[in-house]
Amino acid sequence: MPDKDKLDISIFINDYLADCREGFQAINKALLALEKAPGQTEHLDEIFRHVHTLKSSSAMLEFSDVAELAHSCEDLMDRLRKNELTVTQDTIDVLFEIIDKLEMMVKEHAEGRHGGTGFKDIVRKIEKMSSGAPELDEKPADSKPRKASALSLEKIHTVKVDMDLLDAMFNIVGELIINKKRVDNIIAGSTSKELKTVLAAMDRMINELQENVSAARLVPVGEIFQKFPRLVRDLAREAGKEIELILEGSEIELDKAVLDTIGEPLLHLLRNAVDYGIETAESRQQQGKKRAGTLKLAASRMENHVSISVTDDGAGIEPKQLKEVFVRKGLIKPDEAESLQDSDILEMLFEPGVSSAEKVTEVSGRGVGLDVVRNSVKKLGGTVNIITDKGKGTNFTLRLPLTTAVMQTLMIGVGQHIFAIPTDIVQETLEVKPRDIRNLHNQQALVLRDEVVPFVRLHQILNIPDQENLEEMIAIIVNRGDRLIGLGVDTVVDQADNIIKPFDTLAQHFTGFSGGTIMGDGRVALLLDVPGLLGFATVQKEEYVT
Repeated sequence: MPDKDKLDISIFINDYLADCREGFQAINKALLALEKAPGQTEHLDEIFRHVHTLKSSSAMLEFSDVAELAHSCEDLMDRLRKNELTVTQDTIDVLFEIIDKLEMMVKEHAEGRHGGTGFKDIVRKIEKMSSGAPELDEKPADSKPRKASALSLEKIHTVKVDMDLLDAMFNIVGELIINKKRVDNIIAGSTSKELKTVLAAMDRMINELQENVSAARLVPVGEIFQKFPRLVRDLAREAGKEIELILEGSEIELDKAVLDTIGEPLLHLLRNAVDYGIETAESRQQQGKKRAGTLKLAASRMENHVSISVTDDGAGIEPKQLKEVFVRKGLIKPDEAESLQDSDILEMLFEPGVSSAEKVTEVSGRGVGLDVVRNSVKKLGGTVNIITDKGKGTNFTLRLPLTTAVMQTLMIGVGQHIFAIPTDIVQETLEVKPRDIRNLHNQQALVLRDEVVPFVRLHQILNIPDQENLEEMIAIIVNRGDRLIGLGVDTVVDQADNIIKPFDTLAQHFTGFSGGTIMGDGRVALLLDVPGLLGFATVQKEEYVT
């Protein structure tokens, strides 16, 4: 046809790619289910439908190579559905290979490159696999096409919005909140009821706008979770292990920015679990365990944060053996090893370059995993904890904020400065007098309901001059892993939701701070990164006795 009559595919390409992405995800999920239950034909039907849709849409956009390979796959699927071919492991592997090739070809077309290189080899493989089956009469590929009338009458309830636009909207909302606080501060002494009524209404509208924009940024964690079953399947086959991955809480929602950041940390944790967390089938049987190991990826919502855990029922980690490995590798000295508790040894796994693996594989053992996990989660204002039981398995739990933009904080005063602390790590606040603070083992401690809690004055940590003749101070009791720590401050100013602005690249190396917020009077309050501020050596873990 003449060039002027050709279809402009650019107006359809984004929808085509989105549909392909969802289709490939559904096909991979159905193939994994088919691999476990080859006799359940409904999985074959689902794969067939998605492949047929891919063939039709690719043909419409004149991606003839994708359409041809999809058509060959469709023929194979049709014979499998009619029981003219048997579903075997070889069949499953070929189907995975076909889908991988189709996905690569679609990606190449999206990048403006020809995607058909080498696909003829897979077509010949399909034909060879089908050669033992009787010839089939040509029939329509889809016996139950969708009704066009139903589709045309369907209302569109959602639209796709670029994340950059949502980020810009949220920044505007943040500026509104900041300026609203400044207005409140300016008219604090006003007695005008009308002015206060208008400002109260404005406050409600801004809060509603903030909530709606925040909700628009939320996406289910399943968007990341659904990528891992295929990954774990392939890693397990490479390692010669039998592993079942269980997903829970896929419907839990997180800010898109948070979700994008935790993809790599979760990938590292899953790889480590497969590589040297879960044992081989033979080793598990010798221990009285079932042949297939269990790897669980679960998400749960807890008030203003989300917990994502990676749990395996593998060999677990023995801190004493880990200590021996670290000494042998020269990571710690023998005399230092004697004074370290089990929790200290496990914490060392998160240090850069530290690995417990005795050999390097393609998957792990280079000491570049767990430090990436902690650093990524730390930038989000979250934490990572590890619990392990020798012979029973290991659990990593990521505690993440719902969003990195708005955070509920406790505003505290230290000298002439105001700082913010995330409220989700604050256990309680209480007034203390100097005589309540004791010196034990060269460190200050506070007795809290018969429990001795390490105590640190923020004046000393932040190098801020202390007030003279201080008769009392405020102790902020915070959670640090499985322990409590008391932070000494001068005052508690307020508790509020604040727009947290991250540091730029140059300021990100400052230890102990993870961002800042603008207060109503225009001053900047820095957000304290309490774990980073205290550090590994700041608070020594001693056995305190009263």
